[in-house]
Amino acid sequence: MIFPILSGLMSFRKAPVTWILIFLNVTMTVYATHNSPRGLEDLMRNTYFVRTQGRLYAEFLAEKSKNDYSEMLLELSRQVLGGEADSKDLGELAFRDPAFIRAADTMESAGDQVAFRLWKKNLLTLEDIEDRHPSFTLGLSARDTSLDRWVSYIFVHSGWLHCLGNMLILMIFGAALEAQIGGLAMLVVFLLTGVFAAGVFATLTGVANSPLVGASGSISGIMALYCVLNWSKPARYFYWFFLPFRGYMGLIYLPAWVGLMFWAANDLAGYFATPPELGGVAHTAHLGGEVAGALAGLILFGLRRFWPVKMKDSVPPGVPMGVLIPFLPPVTRKSA
Repeated sequence: MIFPILSGLMSFRKAPVTWILIFLNVTMTVYATHNSPRGLEDLMRNTYFVRTQGRLYAEFLAEKSKNDYSEMLLELSRQVLGGEADSKDLGELAFRDPAFIRAADTMESAGDQVAFRLWKKNLLTLEDIEDRHPSFTLGLSARDTSLDRWVSYIFVHSGWLHCLGNMLILMIFGAALEAQIGGLAMLVVFLLTGVFAAGVFATLTGVANSPLVGASGSISGIMALYCVLNWSKPARYFYWFFLPFRGYMGLIYLPAWVGLMFWAANDLAGYFATPPELGGVAHTAHLGGEVAGALAGLILFGLRRFWPVKMKDSVPPGVPMGVLIPFLPPVTRKSA
């Protein structure tokens, strides 16, 4: 595992725009936490409700052709209808399908009518909660794809861990980049790469009923731009080989492009290994941000003769590239 350190945490005076972006994201997380209606998680975890939805979704998919849905979903629906698989997994996937949710009003079922009516009642309750939930009112989803959602989704997070993790990376890369290209340029890159990331996500993964939220697409763009502008310059990383022994953790200086290749490879692996139906981490949004950031870096290189980019050396003098600086002190041997 490697984690970027770069220039460390900078003060507000050195990176005001980065700090303002962090403040806005944290403020929105506080707002979302205090204004999220209750009952959403309870309904999503209601096994009876989810299993009933899975059986209904299987009936819905049985009427669809191979061109409408993936073979994985169609095969799972056949297994549910044949009693070979639990309907719970399919019921959870149904939450992401806007076509199925829209068809609920006119849907009929030949199965248990009591369970069917209770499912419809719970689904109406769920839709009412989603209409008031900040993740749905500000996130990008099939419910609302208007232009303002392509920006507002950046500032909404699914929880505190999601928010704080993103803000830590934003502080490290955003502040370092702001010191190089200026606060206004950093703000423009942050917003535009976030919009581009959402576009790539919508194209490759598809906008689902579950909202896309979080600043990770924009942060991926910031990271990529920093790495392109500092392509061969040594950048400071913390490394850990998951063992608490000397030599298995410490600091290492590597060219900035190594970090970009590492993150891009990780997102590509996640994209190809995760079917779109399963949702989860928006790897395509990360990839979109990385592509946008890299393109912005190439554009800046082209404009250098008209708009020079000032590089600041954050590496201590005399530290050659690739030299490890261990966190643990060396062993001192006592003289005989």
